[in-house]
Amino acid sequence: MTRPGRPLLEAVGLTKRFAAPSGLFGPRRQVHAVESVSFSLAKGEVLGLVGESGSGKTTVGRMIMGLEQPTEGTILFDEREIGGGTRAELLSVRRRIQMVFQDPFASLNPRRRVGDLIAEGLEIQRIGTRAEQRAEVSRLLDLVGLPSDAANRFPHEFSGGQRQRIGIARALAVKPDVLVADEPVSALDVSVQAQVLNLLQDLKEKLDLTILFISHDLAVVEHFCDRVAVMYLGRLMELAPRETLFAQPRHPYTEALLSAAPIPDPAQRRERIVMQGDVPSPIDPPSGCVLRTRCRYALPACAAAVPPLAEAGPGHFKACIRDDILPRPVHALQ
Repeated sequence: MTRPGRPLLEAVGLTKRFAAPSGLFGPRRQVHAVESVSFSLAKGEVLGLVGESGSGKTTVGRMIMGLEQPTEGTILFDEREIGGGTRAELLSVRRRIQMVFQDPFASLNPRRRVGDLIAEGLEIQRIGTRAEQRAEVSRLLDLVGLPSDAANRFPHEFSGGQRQRIGIARALAVKPDVLVADEPVSALDVSVQAQVLNLLQDLKEKLDLTILFISHDLAVVEHFCDRVAVMYLGRLMELAPRETLFAQPRHPYTEALLSAAPIPDPAQRRERIVMQGDVPSPIDPPSGCVLRTRCRYALPACAAAVPPLAEAGPGHFKACIRDDILPRPVHALQ
């Protein structure tokens, strides 16, 4: 559930377009990676951002971190706009928002020792003396379940799960308020995923963290998140509390997405909703609703205008003009 009070982090009309190759004499084209995405996070909340590959969810996370600059829209942190400030102001924001990357093998410099990697943020932010930084590294390693002697070893000496723990410790070194977790368990073995998720859950409770959790794994999102935002082809399709969205999706894309999730019990089965056709190119997305070319509820009017993200219930928003059709609850059938 969303905690009361003003948002800690807010995206307003976030848009990102990349230049696409167009040939020597061809017209200039753009990749519509993210289009007019708006959401907010309250203090201590976990918001899951889900969607298939190419939906734009990682680009949203990179814009919040400042790794990509929005083409349009604004990002507000603690009611102040991110970006366009002085270097000192940017460093102050970076200290309060940190990222856990998807690939623990690629996100750690193999030439540096683990202790130096974790202490790097402390050095950049000029936090503490060398002795205090070493003590903080030891504390962080213990916090994420690694021995203190790991500080003197190199990343290649650790397993994937251990490397992701190192990445989490590095992100927590400067005591951030917000974590952007970009598919933090997707590159790990299934047996290790639960351990890292449990660690993140414990850290969230201990440190009162606010987390933007980017994932394509619906089972993980259902277990870990308070609210869920569903993206398709750069646009936000549905936003709702976790229990509401999984029990009663209100958007056709969410309905199809949830129907594809596997069920652990082989004695149960679920009606599979197969969307027709392929995902359109983000260089030339469909007019109106971007889902209309694959949606079984589509009408001619769906091509006329982009549907706004409108409230369909308490705290439940959907971007669809069809109020006369309510997607069926997605549940296991005996």
